[in-house]
Amino acid sequence: MNEPITLAARATSQEERLQFLVRASRELALLKRDELARKARDLLLRASGFSELSLWVLDPRSEVLYPWTLCNTPVLGRRPRLSVGQGVAGQACAEEIPAFYPTLSEAQYIPEEWGGRQRSMIQGVLTLPLRRAGEPLGVVVLTKLDSTRPPEEDLSFLRELSIQLAIAVGNSRIYAEATREKVQNHLLLELGTKISVSLDTGQLLEQILDLVFQVVRYDAAGIYLVDKKTQWINQQAIRGYDPNREDAVRLKVGRGLIGWVAKTGRSVIVPDVLRDERYVNARAQTRSEMVAPLRVGSEVIGAFNLESDEPDAYEPEDLELLMTFASQAAVAIERTRLHAEVLETRRLEEELSIGQRIQRTFLPERDPKVANFDIAGANYSSGLVGGDYYDYVRITEGHLGIVVADVSGKGIPAALIMAAFRASLIAEVRNNYAIRTVFSKVNKLLWESVEVERFVTAIYGVLDINARRFTYVNAGHNPGLLYRAATDSFESLDSTGPLLGTLENATFKEKQAEIGRGDILALYTDGITESMNDVQELFGDDRLKDVIRSRKERSAAEIVRGVRETVGAFSGGEPDDDLTLVAVKGV
Repeated sequence: MNEPITLAARATSQEERLQFLVRASRELALLKRDELARKARDLLLRASGFSELSLWVLDPRSEVLYPWTLCNTPVLGRRPRLSVGQGVAGQACAEEIPAFYPTLSEAQYIPEEWGGRQRSMIQGVLTLPLRRAGEPLGVVVLTKLDSTRPPEEDLSFLRELSIQLAIAVGNSRIYAEATREKVQNHLLLELGTKISVSLDTGQLLEQILDLVFQVVRYDAAGIYLVDKKTQWINQQAIRGYDPNREDAVRLKVGRGLIGWVAKTGRSVIVPDVLRDERYVNARAQTRSEMVAPLRVGSEVIGAFNLESDEPDAYEPEDLELLMTFASQAAVAIERTRLHAEVLETRRLEEELSIGQRIQRTFLPERDPKVANFDIAGANYSSGLVGGDYYDYVRITEGHLGIVVADVSGKGIPAALIMAAFRASLIAEVRNNYAIRTVFSKVNKLLWESVEVERFVTAIYGVLDINARRFTYVNAGHNPGLLYRAATDSFESLDSTGPLLGTLENATFKEKQAEIGRGDILALYTDGITESMNDVQELFGDDRLKDVIRSRKERSAAEIVRGVRETVGAFSGGEPDDDLTLVAVKGV
């Protein structure tokens, strides 16, 4: 375990403060939310003359601040909440500069921000915005027992300590997101397997309600179908309702939130059902509700409903999950309506949709902008759900992780294995600086969790932006190609270890390559070099080198696009396999 901080009082000398910062960095590293909130409270209060701390963390999707700690007390759930610009924490997040307030004005005072405490009891407030890599993460709010402004050197020390806390909060959120994503993908795989082997619709719908509860909490839930002839909405599986009030959950299309969704085909989140005129009271305890349509193609056949006893319980990401499970519920119901041939076609279409949705979640939205390099990447889908993957991992301000990988096989299993690979890679990158150690741990996880015939090939490296150096490990993947402008020649970044998931105790070696001005590094999957023309001739490494060389004066994005166009012209149409390429050009 990390060495505990032993300073009995505030750190006062420059040497003591430096030691405190080093120890704080160690103790805050790699903690989960609750542990991190408690440790941050203890450290900041111990290091200062302040008596109370609140830690507000920004949700990047909704631009809303949630407390991890409120007035020294850990907070469970997602309430209260502040919008950016609201209260002293919201104001600090918006202005992005520390501030000290001897007392609060009426305009600054939000009762929920202080656990209901009166404004007259609040004094000596310091706000410290938390940022990492230019992105806002949240705000620390400290209060004193008096209104005296602390010495500037004390404020400077607290700002340095808040930088360490920002790093820890960022790591904690990344780990939580990766873990949540891994659990979600596992549940989707489990559900897809259940649907593929069972025709018992009732049992499947009950299992869907069980699985949804693992990722989105509810107090009542129901899956409903529309009777096309009568336009009544009939329950298929429900939880949490009074069995003596079955009539309360039987509605006509267009009536109630469920009927509105069935009629319009639009999903909805209602933070307060008592304020929504569409709501029909089927449970006295319900305060918020979320409904997604059940679709078969373009036709709405029903609705999937979740209710909570807490107001404002659901977020947009919860609705995305519900819609995914709703599509699975629709598949389960449709299986009982269609003949075997049509049924199998629809199941494959839903499988493809889920696999593509999973695959899209782990491809980067944009290429990184960094000094000294022009970087571009792309994945061109063959129309099937493949196992290709590329990504960029921000490690530090001066270091960027780049990965290109490929899973054996296609379909949902390949997409989910790649999702597991991505989640474990990101988590281990945050825990280990040694690339070979990262790959050893990822390999062990895959060896324990994937089938014998499944494996992953990958090349992952860390680009030192200032030193222009790429340190990498190649686990049985296609050799990276490094074009040298000075000699008009290519070097090969060959394999430095076995395929991932094939050997329990596999080891990997690290290698380095310098990337000077005009040099071009190309990382790719075998869909490029193994593309065939009409006479069964492979595109091959030499043609790929020719494309890169002929476009050496162009941007990385133009090089990537040129490879796609050349491969397409060579193969005479859409490729049989996904094409993935990342180009890194020294500038």
